[in-house]
Amino acid sequence: MNYRRHGSFDRHFRQLVGCKVIGFQMQNDGDDMWPALIMRTDDGEEVAVVLSRDPEGNGPGFAFIEPVER
Repeated sequence: MNYRRHGSFDRHFRQLVGCKVIGFQMQNDGDDMWPALIMRTDDGEEVAVVLSRDPEGNGPGFAFIEPVER
C-alpha cells in the first residue's frame, strides 16, 4: 500500500478512536444487507460504521476481529 493511501485511511479511521460500540444491526438498502456497528462518539453523537467491500460501496463487506498482540 502506498503511503498516500495509508495516510488517508489513517485519518479516516482515527476519528473512531474513543468511540464506544453500543450496538450492531444489518442495514437493508433494498438490494443488500450491510453489517453496521452502532457507535457513540465522545460528544454523544451516534454513528453507524457500515462495513463495505471497498470505499465506493460496491457491496457489503467483512471485518476481521483479531486479538491485539503487544
